[in-house]
Amino acid sequence: MKKILLSLLFLLSMLFSNHVNIDSFLKNNNTTILIINPKNGKIVEANKFAAEFYGMSLAKLKSLNIKDINAFSKEQVQEEMLKAKEENRNYFIFKHKLANNKIQKVEVYSFPIIYNNQKLLFSIVNKYKDKYAVEYFNKSLEEQVKVQTAQIEESKENITNIFLACLALLIVWVVILIYLLKQKKYLAIKLQETNKKLHETNERFELAMDTTKDGLWDWNIKTNEVFFSKTWKEMLGFKENELEDSFETLVARIHKEDLSKVEKDVQDNLNGITEYYENIHRIKHKNGHWVWVLSRGKTIFDENNHPIRMLGFHTDISSQKKAENKIEQQKEEFEKIFSNSNDAIAIVDLETNFLNFNDAYLNMTGYKKEELLRKSCLELTFEEDIEATKKALEEVFEYGHIENFEKRCIVKGGKTLLSSLNIALMTDNKRLILTVRDITKVKSMQSQEKLVSMGEMIGNIAHQWRQPLTVITTNASGVKLQKELDLLDDKTFNKAMDSIINQSKYLSETIDDFRAYIKDDKQKEETTIVYLLNKTLSLNEASLKNNHINVITNFEADLKIYGYKNELVQSFLNIINNASDAIKERLKSDMHRIILISTKKSRSGVTVEIKDNAGGINKDILSRIFEPYFTTKHQSVGTGIGLSLSHDILVNHHKAQIDVMNEEFEYEEQKYKGAKFIIKFEKL
Repeated sequence: MKKILLSLLFLLSMLFSNHVNIDSFLKNNNTTILIINPKNGKIVEANKFAAEFYGMSLAKLKSLNIKDINAFSKEQVQEEMLKAKEENRNYFIFKHKLANNKIQKVEVYSFPIIYNNQKLLFSIVNKYKDKYAVEYFNKSLEEQVKVQTAQIEESKENITNIFLACLALLIVWVVILIYLLKQKKYLAIKLQETNKKLHETNERFELAMDTTKDGLWDWNIKTNEVFFSKTWKEMLGFKENELEDSFETLVARIHKEDLSKVEKDVQDNLNGITEYYENIHRIKHKNGHWVWVLSRGKTIFDENNHPIRMLGFHTDISSQKKAENKIEQQKEEFEKIFSNSNDAIAIVDLETNFLNFNDAYLNMTGYKKEELLRKSCLELTFEEDIEATKKALEEVFEYGHIENFEKRCIVKGGKTLLSSLNIALMTDNKRLILTVRDITKVKSMQSQEKLVSMGEMIGNIAHQWRQPLTVITTNASGVKLQKELDLLDDKTFNKAMDSIINQSKYLSETIDDFRAYIKDDKQKEETTIVYLLNKTLSLNEASLKNNHINVITNFEADLKIYGYKNELVQSFLNIINNASDAIKERLKSDMHRIILISTKKSRSGVTVEIKDNAGGINKDILSRIFEPYFTTKHQSVGTGIGLSLSHDILVNHHKAQIDVMNEEFEYEEQKYKGAKFIIKFEKL
């Protein structure tokens, strides 16, 4: 009885204190205590002393229901509760079953409490005392009181002192009681505020779980039950009520190839080897496909360091995995292209030291792999081209790439070759990739092609000069003769001199045009499409007239461009000469021979069309006419590099587009068929 009273006083003091800690109370009290859920009778908590009282482990006791240890039937329990009410007592007398199946009669004191946000019963259990023993104890107590009273009556002064002391003690208890009541009110307000904050926190958590893309899972290790959030299930295509909340449900949907790694990572976290669980694996979607998830979690342990709960999140990383697979695929493709490309490819650092290269690069330079790894690209550069190469690299660092940069390279054995480089800064900004072509032969052929063109133009100049020279000779002879006959007057003299001056200017302009064409341009400059076409026709005018070829122009639109003038003139000249050669080969001199040149405005710039009436290009070779060295002409007529050179100049040097097709067209009410070259220039 004394223990019960002390426990009750201790419990009351805790209930009115600012820091309620029932767990601590359970742990440190030597009275049999049970905390019971009144709705279902489940034993929610118990102390060590209770486990000893019933003769079983604490875990076993906490897994039981009060019905498992109460030997009374439901009717007997109700009858006992009615008796307690009639006898005005706050305890109940039950028969409890111990672990050894022995029945123990007990007194149970129960009080309602709030524990872990639940309304529960706090029960103190004690062995039942025999009624007659209690009466004997009370009787003895009365006799002792009489003896005490007799002694007190002997000394009124002592009685007065005791009375005053009791009165003072009573006053103190009243003050304490008032204080405790105030504290209770304060505690109740604080508890309400805490519950409000907890409710708000729960609302925020639920809102976060509804809006986040991550799916929550919570595994109760003891019951093997798993809670899957709504988002978790939706991630796999399920509605909230379509998937059973169990550990087996999760395991059954994990890809077989990933399962062993998942189990190992989970077990490592359960054993405390890892602080957090993390694994990437595939889970089967409702529709049958696989969803890649990043699973993260953490194990919660009890006071004995046993795992009791594990919770975490799933993040759908399928799109990330697809991107990774695509990158890996692109990497494999790049490695295949790198290894098997006919073009020489090298990777260098920012100082141009070689890091890697393919076999084509080794074959081009003649070095072995070990030798080339000890060199840099600048070391293999012709001394006079080093400064230009450094400037090209600065452009790469600023803009990310440069195309068709030409420089001379010194390969093994001191041999020099001319190369065309495309240089690009790689994504890590620490390396450069070089695509190199040996254009030594191409340049040689281009030079030959230009010499052929120059030879043709010299012939054109000769034709163009004949008439002006005849005019000059005729005027000079006429003036001389009239002077000798004394028939020369000022008017005739001035007219003859003006004619000679005009014809001389024409000859001078022809020389300037020829000089400009043979000049090797190294710098881009601003010009226009129509200017370039007119300049081209002026160089080729005599040849076209001598071959009875009528050139019809229709320049509806013009465009400013930034490029190499002579290269562009040469590209147009090659196309016009190709048309002229086809006309001369297929059409007799007395037939209509025409070349139509026009410019039209397009969405992004200007389109140039050059077409002839020579019947068109054979379909079998139409797709190959821009290939280097490909020609249908006899070797004495050309090198076969003219159209290829035009393609290279227009596409690679000036970012234009060129295409060719056969077309039937009508001119001056007559139908013709021929080849049509289409060249598209973009705005600056």
